[in-house]
This record gives sequence, C-alpha cells and structure tokens, in this order.
Amino acid sequence: MVLLMRVRSCEIFNTADAIATGKTLVYSIPAMKQNTKLAFFYLLGLPEGLPFVLFCSLLGSLVSQTFPLSTIALSFTANLAIYCFVQSYKHISNAPEDACSPSPADPNPISNGQISMRTARIVMFSASLISMVNAFLLNSLNIVLIFSSIVLTLALFHPNTRFCNHPILGFNQRHFLYASIFLLNSIVANQFRPALIDIFFPLLFTASFYLLFRSEEIKLEYPQNQSGALWRISYASITAIAAAVTFILQKPVPFWTIALWVFLSAVQLSINLTSHQEPGHPQRLYLFRVFEISGVVSFLVYLTFVYIQSVMS
Repeated sequence: MVLLMRVRSCEIFNTADAIATGKTLVYSIPAMKQNTKLAFFYLLGLPEGLPFVLFCSLLGSLVSQTFPLSTIALSFTANLAIYCFVQSYKHISNAPEDACSPSPADPNPISNGQISMRTARIVMFSASLISMVNAFLLNSLNIVLIFSSIVLTLALFHPNTRFCNHPILGFNQRHFLYASIFLLNSIVANQFRPALIDIFFPLLFTASFYLLFRSEEIKLEYPQNQSGALWRISYASITAIAAAVTFILQKPVPFWTIALWVFLSAVQLSINLTSHQEPGHPQRLYLFRVFEISGVVSFLVYLTFVYIQSVMS
C-alpha cells in the first residue's frame, strides 16, 4: 500500500510537470504495448545483461574444453534464468526507494507503475524454477551453485541485510560475484573438468574484469570520489595478467579466435569514433562493453566452427 501511494504520487508529479512544460501525453494502444514490452525487459535486465551472461557462460564452456551443445545450452539457460531472477528480486526490493528517486542507469518498472508487484513476483518465481530445473538436469554441483546464487541475492537485496548498499557490491547489469558463479556453472556442467589451477585464472580474469567494470560505474556515479584510482589500477593489472595466462598459456580457444576478437573490437570502435566526433569518445564503460560483445561473438564463431567440424567428421 505504501509503495502504491508513492508510485501514484510520483505519477501525479510527473504528469503535472508534463502539462506545465507543454508535453503531449500519449496513451495509444500500440504505445502502451510497446511500453509494456520495454517494462518486462527492464524488469529482467535485458537485453543489456545478455552479453554479460553469454560471455561468462561461453568462457566457462570453453575452459572445460568439451563442447556438447546440449550441456552448453542447459548451463547458459540456467545462468540466464538466475540472472533474470536476481534482476526481478532486486527491482522488487528496491521499488520503495526507486518510487521517488529512480536510477537512470537501472530503471525500475515496478516503481514506475508499468508492472505490478504481483506480476513481478510471478516472473521472479518462474525464473528461479527454470534455473533449478536446468541445474537438476546437469549435476549436483550445478544445484549447489544455483542455490548459492539465490542465497547471494538474498544477502545483497533483502531489506534486513542490503549488502548492495556498499558501492562495490551494487548491481546494475553486471556483477563480479555472479560472473564467477556463471563461469563455474558452465565449467562444472561438463563431465570432463579441468584441474583447479586451470579454473583459477579464468575465474580471476572474469572477477577482476567485472570488478574493474563496477569501479568505472562508481566513478561515473560519484565523480567527486577519487579514492578508487588505486583499486582500478589493481583490478586492471590483475585482469591483464589473468587474461594473458588464460588465453595464451591455457589456450581455451585458438589464436585465430583471439585475433577475431581483436578485429571485432576494432570495428566497433571505428564505427563509434566515426559516428561520434566529440572528444572523449569512447568512454571506458563503452570500451568494456565492446570487449565483452566482441568476445561473445568470437566464442560463438569458434563453437560454430567446432560443431561444423564434428558434423563433417
């Protein structure tokens, strides 16, 4: 009831502002349907978070060096479902705060009045059920990881704990702890698992990379806070070392895949620099997204190549 009153009061203020500034309010049926679709995307953290889940899931499958497509599909579906569960639970828990102080970087469709609390809870429980079913279809370690991610979600966003209030533990669309869980979930899904030392460096790479991503988000959210420069340098150094060990020494993918990764990143950057002539482009967060998306595409190309080879042989 309190949340509903807050949402309605905010809607009244927003409508009054729109009328005062002469803006036209459109309530056509196609526009409302489009807004509903966008609201569900915002609730689930999609499509912004899809490259994040794909990057960690595919890298985990490649580290295990076995490529049964059914296993890759099941582990990815479990990871995507748990990601949607986390986003839904986060928006439900944050709805009272977001009602009158929305976050531009992470819109909350519940506090905006686009999705009801009941619908959000149905979506949340459906996502958790899908993740558990996929985990049970894999093995016991996957079940442990899925339940660990649920416990982590409760610790981060439950009103009695709220560990997400610590800046480094905040979660828009990417989080270093969930990145580690997604990576491990894809690794242990396969029957043939690498040694612990072979898991350590990819795990260190993903965790430090998304820690670096989060530190850049904090820098944009709190530009007056300059105390994180040393941490960003540390995360960047660890990411570079762990990436070198993972992709050069352990070789989960051949060098032509890494070359494709670099090429795709260069193409994205060149397009961005052509379309934006202002100085300062591209920003670091954009660079991280370019790196992530290029990695996903190159991993998919490599897996497609492996699948074609296996079919032809």
